[in-house]
Amino acid sequence: MDEVNKEGETLQQFLAHYDETKYRRPSNTVDMILMTVYEGKLKILLVKRGNHPFLHDWALPGGFVNFEEDLDDAVERELAEETHITKHTYFRQLYTLGNADRDPRTRIISTVYLSLTPEENIKDTKAGDDAADTAWFTISKVTEKTDERGRTSLLTLEEEEQGIRMEYRIYDKAMHNYIETRSIKQKSSNVQLAADHIKAINMAMDTVQNRAASTGILFNLLPKECTMRQMQNAYEAVIGHKTDTGNFRRDIKRMLIDTGKKKKVSGKMARLYTFNPMFAFLEENL
Repeated sequence: MDEVNKEGETLQQFLAHYDETKYRRPSNTVDMILMTVYEGKLKILLVKRGNHPFLHDWALPGGFVNFEEDLDDAVERELAEETHITKHTYFRQLYTLGNADRDPRTRIISTVYLSLTPEENIKDTKAGDDAADTAWFTISKVTEKTDERGRTSLLTLEEEEQGIRMEYRIYDKAMHNYIETRSIKQKSSNVQLAADHIKAINMAMDTVQNRAASTGILFNLLPKECTMRQMQNAYEAVIGHKTDTGNFRRDIKRMLIDTGKKKKVSGKMARLYTFNPMFAFLEENL
């Protein structure tokens, strides 16, 4: 027997007279923070807007979600359209940008996804319908000062061939029981990010830098089978500085499965490993 509400209606009866126009509908988009490691540098894909709003600003790739489309399906579609990537790419919801005045066109709520992929998956990138250009920017975030009152960092995005540079100083202020974050574009920048995209990009950098090794998301930037040196190179590209080889290999080895294979690297044979996705569920990690 179907359940009824206090008016004695079944779900079907309730839906028959439900007024879907009672509330104005916001538009929904998905934006992607797509990162890879190329030639020892962490890279992020940005597109240059070719139309209003935010004309000529650089932005995260993305697009509107179709009415009958799941959010994850929208991300996969946008990834395929922007990068030709169609499978085996890590992505997860990172944050929802929802300030009422964030876009002058209408109320637009954007779900931002963090996506990581090895450089071998990047076959081609192209500008979408409302984009004038697309480019891979070298991205870094360096802590300048930290104490019990907060942290100051410099986040830099640079496209070396075209001489494009954006710098944002990030201020994390310790409040009663949370962190308040704000960003200021620096005078050294010759272009700027669209809308509130710096907020999402900053959050993405904190995620990959703080969790790259401890959670295993680092391996989404690497081939399925790779050497210890490849892992360390990718990790150093993410965190922006060198790390102790002995400590890194000791810590990372618990996440790995030895494939039993080797490949020649600089005249020497190096073991090949693959990531064990079950490592987080192993007894010693609980």
